[in-house]
Order: sequence, then structure tokens, then C-alpha cells
Amino acid sequence: MSLVELLNAPPSLHLARCLRDDEEFLATCCALANAEGGTVLLGGGGSGEESPVNLVQPEALLARISGALQPAVLPAIERHELAAGTVVIVRVPEAPLKPVAVNGRCYQRAGASNLLLSAAEIARLHLQSVSRSWDATPCETAQFADLDIEKMQRFLEMRREQRRQATDAAAPLPEQLSQLGLLQAGQPTMAAVLLLGRNPQAHLAHARIKAGRFKSETVIVDEQEITGTLFDQIEQAFAFIQKHLTVRLVISGQLQREDVWDYPLPALREGLINAICHRDYTAAMATQIRIYDDQLLIWNPGSLPPNLQIEDLRRRHQSVLRNKLIGAAFYETGLVEKWGSGTNRIIEECRKLGLPEPEWREQQGIMLSLRKDRLTEDFLLEQDLSDRQLQAVAYVKKRRRITNQEYQELAGVKKRTASEELRELEEKGILERVGSTGKGT
Repeated sequence: MSLVELLNAPPSLHLARCLRDDEEFLATCCALANAEGGTVLLGGGGSGEESPVNLVQPEALLARISGALQPAVLPAIERHELAAGTVVIVRVPEAPLKPVAVNGRCYQRAGASNLLLSAAEIARLHLQSVSRSWDATPCETAQFADLDIEKMQRFLEMRREQRRQATDAAAPLPEQLSQLGLLQAGQPTMAAVLLLGRNPQAHLAHARIKAGRFKSETVIVDEQEITGTLFDQIEQAFAFIQKHLTVRLVISGQLQREDVWDYPLPALREGLINAICHRDYTAAMATQIRIYDDQLLIWNPGSLPPNLQIEDLRRRHQSVLRNKLIGAAFYETGLVEKWGSGTNRIIEECRKLGLPEPEWREQQGIMLSLRKDRLTEDFLLEQDLSDRQLQAVAYVKKRRRITNQEYQELAGVKKRTASEELRELEEKGILERVGSTGKGT
């Protein structure tokens, strides 16, 4: 629908109007996310009121929406200047996992209004949301007795600790699990078996991780087959990874001791959780972790959803959950903070350590590749570089690039000297020239 059509259309199930960025606006975004998505026209009321600051700052508005709605929802935002004032079009996607709440309340669109949902309606919406997922199907080979009571109790306790729509703690365990969609007519779902089972692999043999430390493609130093619940697998796999990484002690300027690992641990944990949460459990293959001298690979079966491309993983994107119950469990126990931002956190953590940016690629599944910092202090000392060149390398590791002009300003040299010293760094394979050169570049 064009801007003109939107402005002339009356409010409806999928279209709402809000004059200001206020609580009503956030409730409307929440209501649309809990329905089928829709559009909010914000501002342009013609009342003479000034537009609020967030209205003319789409990035701030996006941060406000994603921060207020839980789980986070990432709308598309367009800003238009009209005679009547500024109008912002906020296109709210349907949430992949419902219900979405704002300030502890859940709304859903009903006609042209926002309906505040009762506890019973919230429970029903949750079940409707997760029931459209593979992991919500009953596991034909499992019974309630195949679930671990201690794990069930701990899982429910973790949900309460995170204040995520707690179940009635006084209700019997089967009733609480049924409220969460983990039991269907008394039978465990695939998610229940994977999350809470006594022996998940007795029902889903391929739901495991194969981890290895490689010296080459054919020489394996250590390997481990990781089984148990998905919660168990995360901890075991993370421990295996840490065992095969090196850590160095760095003394900061404040004389604080800091352990610096080969790779940022938050990025590794995020990549591991993403792989376990989003993998295709119908594929008869294990998730793989391969640790080499210079890189670490995490591979999981399954392709990206049709509306998500590899390039999207490098920017803000709306999460598309393959396994909604597993995703809900990870979110409700605090393993996942915000949907659609995990890949960005991996990139940010690698940048903080000055590492090459992580890469995702489709390779009969989805592969995440993390590479070590090749430009270590020891390596650079072997290259016989000048102080100016070392300073330039440090600059590039922090900012990802350097131009000839920036080198001149950083080193206090003329263009000719900068060109020669940059060319030497290029010839040594330390820097790579990108694009054409020009005046001052």
C-alpha cells in the first residue's frame, strides 16, 4: 500500500494511527506483533503539536520499540516529511514467538482497537504460537515417565527466576508443561524430550554434537560426542571448546588482570546456542564443532528460512524460529536475550578483540567460521616493521581500514612515504588493498 493510500485508509485490523510515540503507540505495536503484523502511522496529526524527538529519529524509535517489547520485535521504519508534519511509517512484523508483552501487559489487535489479554488468553496465544512448529509435535516413542523430574523442576524454576510468564507453581508438573505446550494430551512433544528428557537420544539419535580438535583435515587430536538434553549439550560443548583454546593474561592500564582467549567467549556461546536452537532436527546428522589451529567452525544441519539470506545475518533482522518451543525455552530461561540480534553480538565481540569478522555460509547446512587474530604481537615483531607501520596495523585492527590520507595524518608523513610503507604492508600480506586509488587515498 502506497503512502497516499495509507494516509487515506481508515484504522483497521492491520492499520493503526498514533499521534505520538507514547504508551498507546507501544501497546499498538505489541498488539500487531501478537496478531498478523501491520502498520502504524505515527505523527502527522495536524494538531499543531510538535513531533516528539523519537518521531524524527527512526533509529531511536527502533531502539525504543525493540527495548520495550519482550521478546524484542524489529519493525521497518520509514520517515516522510509532509505539509501536515512528519509522518513515520512503522511496519510491525508478526512475532515469531508469542505472546509479546509491553510493560508486563499483552495486547492483541481486535478490529481497529487494542485488546488487553487475560491470563487465559495469554496462555492460549502461547499454545497457538508454538503449536505451528515441528518441535510441538508429540514424540510417538516417549511418555511422561521419559522426562526427568529434576530437570523439569529446574526448568520451571529458571523461568520464574527470569520472570517469564510463570506457570502456577502449585499445579502438577504435567499441567504446567501442558500450559507451555511441552505436553500434548499428556504426551511429551519433541521439544520436551530434547529439553527435559532422561535420554533424548533414545528418541532422537541424531540430536547430538560431534566436537573435534584438528591439527589438519586428517589428523584429529581430540574428539567428543556430546549427548543429553539441549541444556546439557550447550554446557558440555562450551567446556570442550574452552579446553582447546589458549588464554593469555593481560595487565590493563589500571593494573587489572584480564584473561584474553583466542576467541571471545560470549561470541562462542552465542554461536553455539544459535546452532542448537535453530538446527533442523529432522535431518539425521549431528551438529559439528571443528577446532583448528587458526579457526573454529560450528556447523548445523538445515538451511535458512526462505525470507532470510546469509547477508541478513550481518545486520539487524527479524528472527525466524524453526523450533518455536525450543526457542521459547531458551528465551524464557535467559539463554537468549533478544531475538534477531545474536549474530550481531557475535560480530561485535570479534571486533572488540580485533579479530577478523566472523563468516556465515551455506554448506549443506549453515557454517559459522571464526578466525584467530593472525596479526599477533609475536608475528608482527618478526616482520621487521617500523613504529609507524605497527601503529597503522593497530589502527586497522580497531577500525577495520586505513586510507593513505589517514596514514599520512597518523604517522606524520607525506603521501609518497605513506604509499611506500602501505605497499610494504601489502606485500608482506599484512594489509590488503581494496578498491581503486585516488588523490590522497
